[in-house]
Amino acid sequence: MIRLADKFDIPEILEIITDARKQINDLGFKQWTNDYPNAQTFINDIANKELYVEDKSGIIAVMALVKSINHDYDKIDGNWLSNNKYYTIHRLAVKDGYKHLKVAQSLFAFAYNEALQAGVNLRIDTHPRNIPMLNLIKKMNYVYCGVIVLPNELVEPERLAYELVIE
Repeated sequence: MIRLADKFDIPEILEIITDARKQINDLGFKQWTNDYPNAQTFINDIANKELYVEDKSGIIAVMALVKSINHDYDKIDGNWLSNNKYYTIHRLAVKDGYKHLKVAQSLFAFAYNEALQAGVNLRIDTHPRNIPMLNLIKKMNYVYCGVIVLPNELVEPERLAYELVIE
């Protein structure tokens, strides 16, 4: 069951994020630093009603579905598919042991349904060397739009940006 997260979920979410951060580091790139995302990041997501968890008698995945404009997307080396309103998928991570069970695809489908109901598109970005996420993004039919630069990232700030037009 996918549901909005609450503050009591934060310890389980942080465990998933710690494991995901280690896997990212093991792949040899820096997408998430040691202090991001952190508990405060998720507290903010919860306050905005933008943090979702997959709960199967315990949290097995997390995803922020940000409904406000992402100003990091204002400047892109490329072109967005549309100028329509959009939601952005961020901070998606799946618990070890559940990675090959299509849990992330389920979260993408949930985001699609939320966007469909709201009449908005979906956008996402990821590190150029995050091959597992890049493969998933392509599998879910997102279209590559260009490169964005995250101004607060001091190490490896470039991200590949994608959009899915919801019709």
